[in-house]
Amino acid sequence: MSKFKLWLIIILALIVLGLLGWNLSETRMGGGDGEIVEDGTPTYKTKASSTLAYEPTGLLAYKLNADDVQNFAQEKITWFTNPVLTTYDPDKTATWSVSSKRAKLTNDRMLYLYGDVQINSLTADTQLQQITTENAQVNLITQDVSSDDKVTILGTGLRSVGMQMRGNLRHRNAELIKDVETYYEIPNESKHP
Repeated sequence: MSKFKLWLIIILALIVLGLLGWNLSETRMGGGDGEIVEDGTPTYKTKASSTLAYEPTGLLAYKLNADDVQNFAQEKITWFTNPVLTTYDPDKTATWSVSSKRAKLTNDRMLYLYGDVQINSLTADTQLQQITTENAQVNLITQDVSSDDKVTILGTGLRSVGMQMRGNLRHRNAELIKDVETYYEIPNESKHP
């Protein structure tokens, strides 16, 4: 091999090594590619997601399933398509199922539900069996639930409709606030002689 080719190979190798070192030092210093770019596209997307969340004590707090999930890191929100939230009590028993067409989870663990919201009791011992509305909010930490839309509550022997609702899933209560109408079903007891 001629001296010219040898020197050319050595110079090119040094240039390549220099560029590699410079690139690695930029990556370690946080420059360039590691930054979140806000261009309206999600940071990540996934299909058929299942998320489990636990209390600080290690007990299962809730499970959140969805057909589609899109996370936007810059805005600190996550969008869900057809979400189903299942809450659990300290005995690991599923207590409530909360579903809607779309939902937005914010960084402060508030779940905003949009479109055909249904909240169904999964336990037989509660008077409150079902809550339906068009939009609702659930605080995933306290399990407070609220809606400023028309709400229908079905319970043991009753049906109530109101224009606002506040409640708590953990405490199994809901209060209708405005324009409340309640219908009671009295069981027909027949007496046999």
